[in-house]
Amino acid sequence: MERLNRKSSMRLPDSVKRANGQRSDRPNRIMHIGVGGFHRAHQAFALNKLIEQDPDAYSCWRITGVGLLPSDRKIIENFRAQDGLYTLKAVAYDGSEELQLIGSIKEMLHADGDAAEIIHKISDPHTSLITFTITEGGYNYDFEQQRFRMENTEIQTDLRHPEEPKTVFGFLAKGLQLRQQTGGGPLTLLSCDNILENGTILQAALLAFLQAYDPALGNWVEQHVDFPNSMVDRITPAPTEADRLEFAARYGVQDDCLVVCEDFFQWVIGASLNHPNMPPLSAVGVEFVADVAPFEEMKLGILNAGHSLVGLLGDALGYQRIHDAVVDSDIAAVFQHYARREAIPVLQPVSGLDLNGYVEKVRQRFSNPMINDSTARIISGSSDKFPKFILPILHQQLNAARPEVEASALVVAAWWAYLDREKKRNDLADVQDALTTVWRELFSREDSELQFIAYHPVFGTLQDSALFTDAYKRWIAVFKSGSLRDMLHQKFIKK
Repeated sequence: MERLNRKSSMRLPDSVKRANGQRSDRPNRIMHIGVGGFHRAHQAFALNKLIEQDPDAYSCWRITGVGLLPSDRKIIENFRAQDGLYTLKAVAYDGSEELQLIGSIKEMLHADGDAAEIIHKISDPHTSLITFTITEGGYNYDFEQQRFRMENTEIQTDLRHPEEPKTVFGFLAKGLQLRQQTGGGPLTLLSCDNILENGTILQAALLAFLQAYDPALGNWVEQHVDFPNSMVDRITPAPTEADRLEFAARYGVQDDCLVVCEDFFQWVIGASLNHPNMPPLSAVGVEFVADVAPFEEMKLGILNAGHSLVGLLGDALGYQRIHDAVVDSDIAAVFQHYARREAIPVLQPVSGLDLNGYVEKVRQRFSNPMINDSTARIISGSSDKFPKFILPILHQQLNAARPEVEASALVVAAWWAYLDREKKRNDLADVQDALTTVWRELFSREDSELQFIAYHPVFGTLQDSALFTDAYKRWIAVFKSGSLRDMLHQKFIKK
């Protein structure tokens, strides 16, 4: 079957929106490191939308994509074979869908083979914005100790062999050094990863690396480079072979770069509306704000915490998929109680946004069958998720005049019940969590429910709250008695 490319795309029906008006006869101003599905569903989508409003004015905002990992090779090969085109399929919770071709990525480069071009692009005075989706691990940052992991083997290799960079920091250092020497001018580095204060983390990591690499360069970066924080949101599951086969059968062309996502899109950037290094993305719905923190807290406290709630309760009641669990009337009632009575009262107001409306939108998004997320995946990594998603809301409630902690205590108890069950089933063999070894030892004890919330690296001093502990113990008793369904109905529906 013929591959999707410029020629074959012309035969697609009008139901697939074509990428029109892209111009390649001028230098582009954006570089993006970490071109995966999320970037192509999010930033590349927004820029494609902007460029198509006025190709003559905005084609300079096309993207040079960069891959640093061996796994990025296949994406880049497919992208080049498809003339830089791919299809984005956005599906709403009611099953309606919109397909469009995206052409905002001008080129893709790989660290192995294109290193000199990557370094040149960083130094190029036309480049004004470098964006990142390198995942939490890509920052090489110890979030608990709040320090850059300088001892990392790859970091040490880049410091010893600066002419042959391998990590994102090695490439940035080499490119920025050349930019400094050639007068390349100011630059903006914008993290688009799902990390609280992501720009601040990127800045701290890079400056720590430069302190060992070239302190004078670090001083130059502090004066000429800015690091805005941002909040990004669009659920983008990995496309399946079935997705690709369905597209090929429907349209008669093969798209090996197909991206599938939900129809929801949000991007909030902590910078001025007229930032000189930024494209005018407000024209396509991107929000420029003075402080991203309220948006981050809203997302973490409602969407991410809500995901953990639905995942754990769904698993406890026998559901394997999130979209099935969230439409269960009892789970839906707990989610609504948590979001409206525990999360919203302690969140900062978000200018221009109705938080109750946001809750309903999140519920709809979770119910989208296209996302097809598993309860097991959402539960995985809970020891990293709880301190960021659940516990901040819980601690703020405990400090409130009239604390509401019933749903939060239930979620913590549900996590204990999940680990207790998995310990008894096969000694936690299937549990995906950074602290599996710790939990394996702790859940061997008779009083594991108390030892669990006493584990300070995760829960801090939570066990010292009698209000929380009493509620938690009541839910533990419910799980042990097997009466969860009845108690959920009694507590959250009949009340």
